[in-house]
Amino acid sequence: MALAFDASRRHHRVNPARITAVVVVHGSPADVVGACVQSLIDATDVDLHIVLVDNASPDGGAACRPWQTHDRVTVVTSARNDGFAAGVNQGLLHRRNADLILLLNDDATVMPDAVSLCVLSLDAHPSAIAVAPRVMLADEPERIDSIGVVIRPNGEAFNAYIGQRWTNQVADGTEVLGPCFGAALFRADAFDAGVVGSIDERYRLYYEDIDWDLRARRAGWTTVAATDAIVHHRHASSTRLLGEAARYELVQRNLLLCVAKNFSGRRAVKAWVSRLVVHAKGVIKGPYRIERLRSIGRALIGVPSALRARRHAPPASGEFDEAALFTYAAGMSPQFDAETYRSS
Repeated sequence: MALAFDASRRHHRVNPARITAVVVVHGSPADVVGACVQSLIDATDVDLHIVLVDNASPDGGAACRPWQTHDRVTVVTSARNDGFAAGVNQGLLHRRNADLILLLNDDATVMPDAVSLCVLSLDAHPSAIAVAPRVMLADEPERIDSIGVVIRPNGEAFNAYIGQRWTNQVADGTEVLGPCFGAALFRADAFDAGVVGSIDERYRLYYEDIDWDLRARRAGWTTVAATDAIVHHRHASSTRLLGEAARYELVQRNLLLCVAKNFSGRRAVKAWVSRLVVHAKGVIKGPYRIERLRSIGRALIGVPSALRARRHAPPASGEFDEAALFTYAAGMSPQFDAETYRSS
């Protein structure tokens, strides 16, 4: 892992960095989206433009409508909701040429200096493809929502340090597995086909960032934490209307697809066997009996496509060590209740 760097050594850019922020909206309240967009407009020391993607919101895009005439916002309307990844990919088509890319959930807000601090971290780490800011739970602002993500050998993935009280667990500039797409800054070419590539739309929702992060690591890129860059996130406020059962089904389906696509053959088989055992017990004892069966069935349907993508993936860089990917999760467990959306 890369060593942390001294924040006092950060240099200031002569010219503000040009950034396109992509925010995907699907039915979120206008005040929530408004707070997100306004926080980006108020970001300091950056030249930032916002692409607001209305992902076929059931209210007809009411939350995006007030921003249609703003000179720093481009509103993009999608005819149908094909998922978060598709919304981001659509938004990226409208970014300004050669801009850095910021992804931000529509239920998150950035502190005024957060984006510029992420830029300085990216400048300071040439091998980094992305920066993970310190995202805090809006309802419990002393507790962490994410500082990047982690994944276990069984395929379970979650936001790093979620639910923990912030006690300087991570030094500024520390290498992390990869960014959580709820809030992250990327190099201008990060999503180009010859670098890491676009976000995989197979997942629709959940694990699209894990998939991209694993591909980035395979290609030899790193991600660093910017712990002085503060973002506040109303965790899952845009997705909790799905209900916990539907969310569980999506997560379990996408876990299986992600490991089939990205893990080495032996690890993928072990992860699948492990999850199938878990789900077999769950079908007997509950909860989510139907959702478990559906997640397995839908994963099996998606496996041929995932395996085709696996065969066409570029070869790993010479320094790639798959086992090292799981060290970031060592000793870490989510301290967060997915049903109450509060720390546990």
